[in-house]
Amino acid sequence: MDLRVESNPDPEDLELIDQGVRAAAAIATGNSFETDLAVLARENGQVVAGVYGWTWAGCCELVGLWVHESLRGCGIGSALMLTAEHEARSRGCAHIVIFVHSFQPLALYERLGYREVGRVDDFPAGSAAVFMVKRIAETS
Repeated sequence: MDLRVESNPDPEDLELIDQGVRAAAAIATGNSFETDLAVLARENGQVVAGVYGWTWAGCCELVGLWVHESLRGCGIGSALMLTAEHEARSRGCAHIVIFVHSFQPLALYERLGYREVGRVDDFPAGSAAVFMVKRIAETS
């Protein structure tokens, strides 16, 4: 066996690892693979904002939210998040999690009802990684 650190791994190798993780999770939980979720805003065919992640087994993880600098503060981020929440809810998800950094607009997520459930300081140095969650399903 040859162990090697690779700074620019082949995307096919990363896909192989990802598929292995997905298959193991599906077997361990009895749930099928996740389904991608993306909400994109386009101008003249070009993506100018978006949020993406996945849904799986009644949960949703959003991986990234981005709005072009010229469009920030116009409500597009909120609209993207609310649309993603609506879609996740329609897929049977009970909650959404998102991992962000403290230099990102935490107030946006808080206004939308997300709450901090975990934090790793100095990740990266001088900042913090913040794990946020929002329950989107009605409680019975």
